[in-house]
Amino acid sequence: MHHHLGELSISAEETAPAEVFVRISGELDIQTATPLLRTLRPFAGEQGAGLLLLDLTGVRFCDHAGLRALHALGEAAGPGRVRIVGVHPSVDVILRLCRIPEFLGYTTQETTCRG
Repeated sequence: MHHHLGELSISAEETAPAEVFVRISGELDIQTATPLLRTLRPFAGEQGAGLLLLDLTGVRFCDHAGLRALHALGEAAGPGRVRIVGVHPSVDVILRLCRIPEFLGYTTQETTCRG
């Protein structure tokens, strides 16, 4: 499955029984958050995949509405059924700025300055 939702592109493929890998690219914002949820909720529902893996390495912009959409997707699926497996550096930054040490199974990559 492949969808273009304005500034957002979503492709999904079953990679194992009861597992769907979703590659998202573009901008995840107030304009694309609702269409993203509409597209992915069937995978997260009771009849959906057992595990939904989200690759956000192609998402170059994510605002608060985008974060809320990802959270809502995780809530709809239930605990442990949606996992972020990769992020673009800009999304990693927003996760850290929001002080979310772990978001849908993704652990941010903390960097330290040495001087």
